Amino acid sequence: MICVSRAPLQKLLAFRRRMGWSFNWVSSYGNDFNFDFGVSASERPQKNPPPLQANELAAHRRLGDQQFRESLPPVVAQNASTSGTDIDRYLSEGHGFSVFVREADITYHTYSTYTRGTEFLMGYYAILDRAPKGRNEEGDGPMTWLRLHDEYGKR
Repeated sequence: MICVSRAPLQKLLAFRRRMGWSFNWVSSYGNDFNFDFGVSASERPQKNPPPLQANELAAHRRLGDQQFRESLPPVVAQNASTSGTDIDRYLSEGHGFSVFVREADITYHTYSTYTRGTEFLMGYYAILDRAPKGRNEEGDGPMTWLRLHDEYGKR
C-alpha cells in the first residue's frame, strides 16, 4: 500500500514524523497523477473532476458565490484551516482509493472509489456508529470533534 498526496515530499514526511506514522507516502507534486484519477481539480478542464469538487461546483453555479459560501457547513472552514489551506483549495482536493496490478512490464488500473466509498479505510467509523451518540455529528456540525493526536487540549 502506498499513499499519494500532492504536497511536496518534504512536507509529507515532516507531517508523517509529527504523527508518528510509518506507512509509505509519496508525493505527486508537479505531476498529473491526482488529476488523472479525479481527486484533484484545477482551472483546466478535466475528464474526471473529483466527485466532491464536482458536487460543490454544481451547488456554486446554482447558488452564486456568496450564497454558496454561506451554505457550507462550518466543518468545511474548520477542515480547511486544520489542513493549512483556504476553503477554495480545500474544496479542490478530494480523496480516493485506487487499486493497480502489475503483470510483466504493464501496470493496470483495476478499481477506484471516492468520497463515501472510502469509509472502509476508516475503521473508527464502524466503532463510533455503534456508540450511544454514533458519530455525534449534531451540534457544531459533522466531525467538528476530530483533531490530530497532538491537538487535544488546545480548544
